[in-house]
Amino acid sequence: MILNNDLYTELGDLGFISAEAYSTAWVALVPDANHMSRPAWPQALAYLRAHQLEDGGWGDPHVYYAHERMLSTLAALYALLTWKEPEDDDRIARGLMALQQYVNHFTDEPNEPIGFEMLLPALLARLAPYNLALPPEIWSEEIQKATTRKMLLIGKLEVDYGQLRTWWFNLEMLTDDRLVQIDERILNNYGSVAGSLAATAAYVRALRLHGRDSARAAAYLEHVLHLGPDGGVGVCWPIEAFELTWMLDGFVRAGFDPCSPTLAPLTKQLHRCWQTSPVGLSWSQAFPLNNVDDTATGYRVLCQAGFEPGHDILTSYWDTTHFLTYYDELTPSVSANVHALTALRYNLSYPMHRQLAIKVTEWLRQQMDQYQQLNDKWHVSPLYVTAHAITAFMGWDDDMARRCIHYILEQQNESGGWGSGYDANLEETSHAVLGLFQAWEGGFLKDDLPLRRAVVYFKKHQRQQPVERLWIGKTLYRPVGVTMGTIKAAKVALAKFESIHSIQTRYHRAPKIPLLNRTMPARLGKNVSTAV
Repeated sequence: MILNNDLYTELGDLGFISAEAYSTAWVALVPDANHMSRPAWPQALAYLRAHQLEDGGWGDPHVYYAHERMLSTLAALYALLTWKEPEDDDRIARGLMALQQYVNHFTDEPNEPIGFEMLLPALLARLAPYNLALPPEIWSEEIQKATTRKMLLIGKLEVDYGQLRTWWFNLEMLTDDRLVQIDERILNNYGSVAGSLAATAAYVRALRLHGRDSARAAAYLEHVLHLGPDGGVGVCWPIEAFELTWMLDGFVRAGFDPCSPTLAPLTKQLHRCWQTSPVGLSWSQAFPLNNVDDTATGYRVLCQAGFEPGHDILTSYWDTTHFLTYYDELTPSVSANVHALTALRYNLSYPMHRQLAIKVTEWLRQQMDQYQQLNDKWHVSPLYVTAHAITAFMGWDDDMARRCIHYILEQQNESGGWGSGYDANLEETSHAVLGLFQAWEGGFLKDDLPLRRAVVYFKKHQRQQPVERLWIGKTLYRPVGVTMGTIKAAKVALAKFESIHSIQTRYHRAPKIPLLNRTMPARLGKNVSTAV
C-alpha cells in the first residue's frame, strides 16, 4: 500500500472533531437573539433528544466512561430543563436515574476529563434551582479537594487579555454574571473562546440573557454547527496543528521519511507552525498556548526531517521529576512524558537532555501499574500510550520496551485486533500495530504472528469506519483526521511488513532490517540506569 501525493485528499474529512453531547448541550442553551423563549439552534436540542443512551444518560455509546457520561448527562439535563418541553419529561427522568450508576463507577477510572473538578460544581450550581434528586455522592470530598487544589494553581478567575490561560477553555464554569463582564477581546480570530464550543456558547448565552450579543462568537458557533451532519458539535475547533503533528508522527512511526515527496509538504507546514510565535506547538494556532505534548511530538518529526528546532524549548516544561503538559496542570500526563522522552533522545549529546531523559525514564517506570500497562489522561485506551512508549524505550531502556511489547501482545484478541473494551476496533488496533511494527523492525519482536493476525483483522474490516470516541477532552471525542491518519499509517506499516515477510518466506532467510529511527542513538544497554 502506498500513499497518494495529496495525503489530505486521500484521508478526507480533516479538521473535524466528532460531535458529543456536552458541548452540544451548551450550544442548545443559547437563546435566539430575537426570540429569547426559544433556542437559537434547535438542531442542537434535537441532537440531544436523538442521542440519549439506552441507560438514560448521554455520552459515547461505544465506550463506557463514567466521568464523561456524568458531565454530558448533567449538561443535557440542564438544556432540556431550560426549554421545558413536555416531550422531554421522560428523558429527564431517565437521565436522573442514570446518574446514580455513573457516580458509583468514578473510582474505577484512573483519569478524569479536562477540567472535571471545575465543570462539575459549576453544573451542579446551575441545576440547583430545579431541586433535582441528584446522588449525594456526586460532590464527593475527593472532588472538592481537587477543586481546591486547582484553584490554588490557577489563582483568581480573572481574565488578563494579554496572557492566555488554559482555564479559558472551560470558561463555561463561570456564572452568567461573571461571563458578561468579559469583553470580546477574549475571542480569537475565529470568534471563539479558546477554540472551545462550550465556552463560546456559554459566553454568547450570558450576553443574550443580559440584553447584549456577540456577532463574531455567534457566527463561529453557526459555522461549526454546519461542519457536522446532525446538529451536534465537538469539544473544540479548529485542531489543525494537533492534527498535522499526530498525522506526521503516525507515518514516521510507520517508517516513512518526513522529507519524502508525500510528507514533505506537511513537514514544511509543521515547521511553519513551529516558527510562528510563540515558538513550539499548541493544538491550534487559533489558541497558541503551547504544550509539551504537541511540542515534543513535533520536535521529534522536525529533528528527523533535518530541521534544528532548538534544545531549550523542551526543558522549559520540566517540573522536578516529570514534564508538565501545561503550566497550570493539576495531574501529569504519561503520554506527554513518553513523547518528551522520545524527543529528548534525538539530542542526547546535549547534557540537559540526557539528564532529563534519565529522570523522566525513572518517573515513567513508576507510572507502570501492576498489569504492566500505562494509563494516560488524554486517551482512554492504555494501548495508545503503551504503544507509543515502545518508541521511547527501544534502545534506551530495553526492559521497559519489552514490558510494553509484552502488554500489547497479551491484549490481542481472537480476531487479530485490539480493544480495551469488549471488542476490537480500528483505532486501538492501529496504535498497537504501529508499536509492534517498530518493535519488529528494531529486532525486539521475533515472532511476527501477531502482525500477521493484524493483517487478517484489517482485511476483514477494511470497509468499516471508526466510531468510538477514545480521546479525552472535557468528555470523549474523536479527532477525525488524527484517527484516520493513524489507521492509514497502520495499514501502510502492515503492507511494508507483508512485503518484507513475503521476501523472507520466499528466500528462507531474514533480511537485515534497519532500525526505524536511524537518527536515534545506538542501543545503550538493557536499562537506562546502566546505560549512562
